[in-house]
Amino acid sequence: MKKSSLSFNRIIDISQPVSSRTACFPGDVPFSKRVTLSYQESGVINLTAFTMSPHVGSHADAPVHIKGDLSDQSLGAAAMKLSAFLGTVLVIDLTRLANQVEDSENEAQDWREEIGGEHLGEIKARIASLLKQFDLQMPERVLFKTLTKVAPEQFEASYAYIGTETAKYLAQEKTKLVGLDTPSVDHINAKVLATHHILEEAGMVWLENLDLSEVEEGVYQLIALPLKMEELEASPLRAVLLA
Repeated sequence: MKKSSLSFNRIIDISQPVSSRTACFPGDVPFSKRVTLSYQESGVINLTAFTMSPHVGSHADAPVHIKGDLSDQSLGAAAMKLSAFLGTVLVIDLTRLANQVEDSENEAQDWREEIGGEHLGEIKARIASLLKQFDLQMPERVLFKTLTKVAPEQFEASYAYIGTETAKYLAQEKTKLVGLDTPSVDHINAKVLATHHILEEAGMVWLENLDLSEVEEGVYQLIALPLKMEELEASPLRAVLLA
């Protein structure tokens, strides 16, 4: 059997750092650490323990986050299929598209908040242009860059989220994974998490709280594996792009 190999020149870390300074979704549990044994005391090792929600920092939600019982391991973080988190990915720079809007400043801001909406046509056109540029069919993974700089220590309530029509479009395109650089694929005030459900019902996985600030629009290889943590509804991950 012929072995395949990855060819790349750069590894781009697109994970957000996690520390006691990292902001989290309102009402969620932030990161905290305690030292259980210090080298100064033991003369042998340092040991720590930490507590945090699995939604702090870069992470993937599992289906059980939005449905079912936490005891159902088949819906949990450890059961997510790893193949979706590995492979060719298209990064779409929405900050460039937003800056091209020639209407009011408020309209540009609204576009940054909802990925899609009345501007879904422009996003589709940009995707088509990129696919033609790179001579590529629609990849199974898409990342939306909405920020030129991330601030993990601050929670910004007016973050960009994926509109329901955009989620349906990605589902129609047989997308396996979608990700973005904000806390959630749904609006902060969403009551039924419609986008979450559209993605989950289409068999997609989604990444939240990425850092795409140093990533140029284009095609990459994604590696963003969730941890094999049972009994959880989400998992932290270390996400990288190979260029």
